Amino acid sequence: MRAVFVFGKPAVKKPKKKPSGGEGGGAAVQRRCSHCQVTKTPQWRAGPNGPKTLCNACGVRFKSGRLFPEYRPACSPTFSSEIHSNSHRKVLEMRRKKETAESETGSTLTTVESQE
Repeated sequence: MRAVFVFGKPAVKKPKKKPSGGEGGGAAVQRRCSHCQVTKTPQWRAGPNGPKTLCNACGVRFKSGRLFPEYRPACSPTFSSEIHSNSHRKVLEMRRKKETAESETGSTLTTVESQE
């Protein structure tokens, strides 16, 4: 194998510059998803609060109209299996259960008020 020489010197690769958040002299602010509070994602996406406010998972769901409060990615620090799910089907089931429970509670209150 032969080394390539340019002007009598061996070719040297320049090190790639790593982007740093605080090059402007200000403090580096860590970005956080406004829905699930995740800080690490392959891509930041636009949400209801503007560009780059949602993680990849929440941003995809927001764009398709399926971002509900009950939805959380499993890796989210705010994920609780009792009140959250990362499956759209299960989120819809949770919402139906919640609506039926509220309608039963609401009808009971109406009945009690009308008897008085």
